[in-house]
Amino acid sequence: MADRRRIIIDKLAFTGPERGPIEVSFQSGVNIIWGASNSGKSFVRKSIDYLLGGDLPTLPPEGQGVDNYLLWLTLPGGRPVTLRASALGGDIYKAEGHLYAVDQNSPGYESFSRKHVTSPNISRFLLSQVGFREALLLKNERAEKSPFSLRLLMRYLLVDETRMIDEKSLLLAYHIAITSEDKSLLKFLLTGIDGASIPQVRSGDQLKAAKEAKIELLSQMADQLRKLIDDTVETATVVAELTQAEREKAELLEVVNERQDSLDTLSAEERSLAADIRAYHARIAELKALIIRFDELASVYASDIERLDGLEEGGFLLQRFATINCPLCGALPQHQQHDHGLGGIEEQRHAVELEIDKIRVEARDLAAAIADAKSEIDSVENLIAIAEQELERHRLARKEAEQQEISARSIFKSASERCERFEVDLDNRQRLSELEQHVARINAESVRSRPRADGLDVNLDLSTSEAHELSTAVRAVLTAWNYPGAQAVHFEKGDQDIVVDGKRRRDNGAGVRALLHAAFKVGVLVYCIEKGRPHPGFIILDSPLLAYRPAEETRFGDLGDDDLALRNADVATHFYRHLNGLSDKAQFIIVENHKSDQDVVKPYHNYQFTKNPQAGRIGLFV
Repeated sequence: MADRRRIIIDKLAFTGPERGPIEVSFQSGVNIIWGASNSGKSFVRKSIDYLLGGDLPTLPPEGQGVDNYLLWLTLPGGRPVTLRASALGGDIYKAEGHLYAVDQNSPGYESFSRKHVTSPNISRFLLSQVGFREALLLKNERAEKSPFSLRLLMRYLLVDETRMIDEKSLLLAYHIAITSEDKSLLKFLLTGIDGASIPQVRSGDQLKAAKEAKIELLSQMADQLRKLIDDTVETATVVAELTQAEREKAELLEVVNERQDSLDTLSAEERSLAADIRAYHARIAELKALIIRFDELASVYASDIERLDGLEEGGFLLQRFATINCPLCGALPQHQQHDHGLGGIEEQRHAVELEIDKIRVEARDLAAAIADAKSEIDSVENLIAIAEQELERHRLARKEAEQQEISARSIFKSASERCERFEVDLDNRQRLSELEQHVARINAESVRSRPRADGLDVNLDLSTSEAHELSTAVRAVLTAWNYPGAQAVHFEKGDQDIVVDGKRRRDNGAGVRALLHAAFKVGVLVYCIEKGRPHPGFIILDSPLLAYRPAEETRFGDLGDDDLALRNADVATHFYRHLNGLSDKAQFIIVENHKSDQDVVKPYHNYQFTKNPQAGRIGLFV
């Protein structure tokens, strides 16, 4: 447990611009401030509370000149910090280290608000240091919640003299009666269970206001619908008109579909005719290109024939030379003895004649082909003319079909809009009827004056096992203090207080009530230590040993037998010994108005304020 996360209060100091630091130091385990009345003992408690977010205490006259309160703390991990607050109030300021001055130039300087709802705040800072999470405590049976804060927890850390002897429940801070928040706080400390998971239920007034607001809103919506409805027309008439309009709409839809189909057919035929015309033009282009090539071939044929005609004429002349006298010797043809090769020329001439005849046949065929091509061009041009006429007719028919389709679609749209108006009218009438029924149901609902969250334990009591474990921890504390009858201790749910040896705490004298209150708060600390639950680890108790007051002091009533029994059991000795035995886990600051036996106090770290200039420390500030 040496590494348990806890806070140690090391020193409380007061400073002023014209006076030196006034301080009280503390250590882990037991610290006792005791002595005369009105010497500043309780102001120590109030000042620590102030630096932890409490109210500004009234500075006594002897504190004149003090302008700052300082609190040295050691946080978990041995981290020293200093908290400072002005003697005039305001925020709390933190710095790293133990310092006599904290300002904006101090290391780790931060400003903390006193209010838990403002961030950053001193409560969240310190609680997070010891392992507490953000939590919401239930305040009432409607599951309203308040945030867990250091101010709520302070009733388990710091108990003043008035609360110490109060006959009211130990769970209270300053309320008159136990609240759900008081119970929820104890349950959270012991178990870690808060009320965050329970949805809040609104109060009776809130529910009534919500009901009226809901009715008003629904009524306004109904009024808006009534403005849209012709109340002179029966709903049945609207239904009949809608049925007729839907029938007409269906018939018009068939007409629209038919005209659309007709338009699609004409468009397809138009596209087909246009494609045919393009094909015809392509054919004419092909034929004209063919005629050009044929004309070129005809030119070749004519050239060939001309050339062959020349050859044939040359051969004829050569043969004619063979029938005349020799130009060299004058010999007659029959007397010529030389062979001039004229027989070959004859054969060649004959071949040329045959080739000329062949070319002329091909030329005639070519001429016929050209004539056929030109004839086909004329035929295709006739087809183009016919197709263009047909295409124009289809275009006119398509345009007419388009107009008919547009007209039919427009009529269909009007019919659809008419149906839609009837449908909206019927929908408005249906919604109006539903709103009127809803308003009637809400009016019929009763609003509970004290609603509560479903399934919530309205008492928020500790369970039997939780109360038993807490009672066991308190019993161990009282036993260690040698309290008479400590073996019979239990937590009474009715009073939300402890009963010892069959006697309720409130039925005892002031001294016993104070000691039992101290035992309960120490018992909660011990329980948290044993169960590993978060706890700041310090407790400040003002006058827990009230039973040791002088017999002549009657402010808290006469000393009773139970007070004397505590004295006889030497409870004070065992009280301090037990608390100091927890020094490795916790710190206790005990403020006592009445002197215990000085020998009992001496073994422990203590301050005696004598209020006597001749003996020891006079008081806190002097």
